[in-house]
Amino acid sequence: MLIIKKLMMKTITILLFSFLLVQNSTGQLLKKIGQRIKEDAAWKAKVKTDNAIDKGLDTLMELPKKAIDKKKKNGKNSQQSDASSQPNNRNDIKNDTKTGDQDDMKPKDGLVTLKLSTTSVFVGGRITIMGESVKYKNFNQVEVSVAGPSTKDMKSVVLTDDGKFNSIWIADDKTGEFTVTVKSSDKKQEQTAKFTVYSLPELYNMANDNIDQANKAYDNLKEAVEKVKEGISTKDKTTLEKKMADVKDKADAALTLFKDVNTAGKQTSDLLKTAKNISLNLSANLSALNDALSDNARQMETISKQTKHQPQDNTICEYCVMINEACAAFSTFTNFWTKSLREVASNIMLDKGVPKAVDVINTNGMQVEAPHDFFPKEIAKIYATVKNDAEAFSGKLGKAGVAGDLVQYGSDVILKTYCGTFSGVVTHDYTVNFRNKYGETWWKYGVSMQAALSLRYPKEGSNGKVIKMKGNIEGNATKFTFFENVEIEDGFQEGSKGKIKVIELQVIKPAAIPFVTSLNDAAGFGAAARFAATPAYFNITVDAEYDVDAQKIKIFLNGALIDFSVLVANQLISLEVGPDMLPYIKHMTFPIHPALRTLGAVLRSHDEFTMEKDSKGNLNFSGKANKHLGTKTDKIEHDLNYSISAKKQ
Repeated sequence: MLIIKKLMMKTITILLFSFLLVQNSTGQLLKKIGQRIKEDAAWKAKVKTDNAIDKGLDTLMELPKKAIDKKKKNGKNSQQSDASSQPNNRNDIKNDTKTGDQDDMKPKDGLVTLKLSTTSVFVGGRITIMGESVKYKNFNQVEVSVAGPSTKDMKSVVLTDDGKFNSIWIADDKTGEFTVTVKSSDKKQEQTAKFTVYSLPELYNMANDNIDQANKAYDNLKEAVEKVKEGISTKDKTTLEKKMADVKDKADAALTLFKDVNTAGKQTSDLLKTAKNISLNLSANLSALNDALSDNARQMETISKQTKHQPQDNTICEYCVMINEACAAFSTFTNFWTKSLREVASNIMLDKGVPKAVDVINTNGMQVEAPHDFFPKEIAKIYATVKNDAEAFSGKLGKAGVAGDLVQYGSDVILKTYCGTFSGVVTHDYTVNFRNKYGETWWKYGVSMQAALSLRYPKEGSNGKVIKMKGNIEGNATKFTFFENVEIEDGFQEGSKGKIKVIELQVIKPAAIPFVTSLNDAAGFGAAARFAATPAYFNITVDAEYDVDAQKIKIFLNGALIDFSVLVANQLISLEVGPDMLPYIKHMTFPIHPALRTLGAVLRSHDEFTMEKDSKGNLNFSGKANKHLGTKTDKIEHDLNYSISAKKQ
């Protein structure tokens, strides 16, 4: 009886407390409860839709696989490509990486991005901090802080009209590792990044990363060229060596430039032994030089990582492809880039200022403009060599760049002399429609893609009944479409009870370009260079088997060298307004399937084509197909299309 009384008193107390607070907190409680239900509902809806998509696509792909070639299994080498020897060459999407995790669609508070101009800067130098957040009424600035050895700088930076921010931080005399933290405009999301401050005497190694990357790029290219030389005639070998010598001459010019930058850095450091202050102009210009070098080294490293893969087989055709890939790293050396270095060197020589930054995070690191004792005449002499090197390097580049002539020779002469090739175009588009229980669309997205198809095989030994080829489908998304109305999604309606309003602030679709870079690369620098410059890029390796007697060719998709990353997604920035009438910024990500998955879904059951001859006797083939899953009354409906056409070169 005593226990019952205690429980009753506890219940009454809780009810009384709730009654007293109801006027102030009912709306907030409903908001939090509704938000929690909505987030759970969105997560569950995401799991259901992902499972439904996967199940639908999987049903298209559950076809028998060809037996593994016994010769390949026993480790015997073959000069011809062997499609059946590849364990994943039948679009086996179960081995494909999912697009993000299952929490992707869970609404998150706020939004902020962060990027640094460099990951290392010298004492007295400046680093640019940039990014974006949501700008809405009072949510109009981000909080930027820089923390490191004996340092804690913090400042609010106003957002531009499009939500961007851009500011600088100037390093004082403290060296070591520093951390930048940026809080979103609503203070509920943050991003961090690290950088290092090094002492001025270490300016002598400013271009070390560039030297390392340039040497690696040349060594990779040299290795690929040596492989090709093993299978070509003496005449072609001599021409190839001449082209390679031209590349070495230009690469040496780049190395001379980088080494002289280091020399200039050392001489600048030596001047510091008798000087105390560094001028604002010199600080800004040396920082600009540092940023340009860092950006170039990052680009070369990114491209080099993409080219560090084995050729699809050990034929001369694949080694020719690897030459193109190895040349890609040199595509970062452009006339525009050398011009920027030349201008920076000129500004240093003239002690010329640079445009003022939008905002400065700290003032303690700023140097006084006058007086300073940093010998302008001596500095001008030091960087005159860098300026002359940049001009000389730019002159050597011409229109072909460092390796343009070698790329063209490899593609137009060697490949066509020793290999048979087919080239063509692949198009692919699909839409996915999600409906609620009333048949209303609450989410719909689509992707249009286009790609270059290339197939190749060694001419030597290609007189059999079946010619086996290697190749690539390389392209990019050309258009993204997206629609959402999360308020009418079943889980949201059930959780919010109509008490939460979603106000769309911004829809961010992935970047796409309306043309295909793999079909419009006049310089022919290779897939890795195109990847670095192309948003929503993919490169899928393929095998093909051409039955000469039956006049049929069959295409098999292998894995993807590169495919859409988790960053290729639609995003919704919205305000959620509950009974408390307060706006809450929310960020929601809507994932997009990678190209290999959806293209494989429709191509797998339509992978054989009739080989024909045109009026001039040239071999060619083409085809198209559609796959439709679901109806207009189903909760999920898919529509997938593709077309393919190619001809012998």
